[in-house]
Amino acid sequence: MPCDQCVGRALNVCKPLDDSGLRRLLSLGGIRHWKKRETLFHAGGPIGAFFKIRKGIVAVSSTLDDGRRQIVAIRAPGDCVGYLDMSGKYAFEGRALTDVEACAFDRRRFDGFAAEAPELAAALSEALSSALRQTGQRMLVLGQLRSTERVAHFLAELSQLYNERHMATRPLSLHMTRSEIADYLGLTIETVSRSIGKLKKRNIIGLIDSDEVVILDRDRLLEVGKMARSGVTIPTTI
Repeated sequence: MPCDQCVGRALNVCKPLDDSGLRRLLSLGGIRHWKKRETLFHAGGPIGAFFKIRKGIVAVSSTLDDGRRQIVAIRAPGDCVGYLDMSGKYAFEGRALTDVEACAFDRRRFDGFAAEAPELAAALSEALSSALRQTGQRMLVLGQLRSTERVAHFLAELSQLYNERHMATRPLSLHMTRSEIADYLGLTIETVSRSIGKLKKRNIIGLIDSDEVVILDRDRLLEVGKMARSGVTIPTTI
């Protein structure tokens, strides 16, 4: 099965299922592909399927009434996106930051499967709880950390996420423009650039190009980003 080599086999909704259960899960939609910058789903669109990422990175975002965008999450292989809804419509937008491959699960049929399988329902509940915990952590970051601390936290968070999903971290490919990083951290593009420059000047990071970073001093990066003090971990989310 395609699940055998997938990092997400041991994460969230797939974790409790045996091979028979995985085959049924795969039958709910199959594998789909998107090119870099393509949209997986639109906020406000009627919910059909949600997706579990096999390869690639996805940004989950929301657009405010005045047109400003807030990226609320960065999702990697093993994570699910597009499950949360509001009155039968997608609550957020999902956009591919890289080429993406994902399993698609028809939402109605998946909910029917979960109603018959207590272990799947429990895994779904835990994934939703993890998403709520991560939302609380992000509120703390945006509310309490200064701009350079936010950028340091972001780089440490991304490195930890990649490491846990067996992705290369040296160099650390951001796959995000300065504008997207700003939308994620609640900063301006100029502030993001200045903060990266400060971390570089302090020899905490090095820059290869605009979207590749080398972490030169991980302990200092964690200290600046308040990661060691807060004990932040990266949950598997939906």
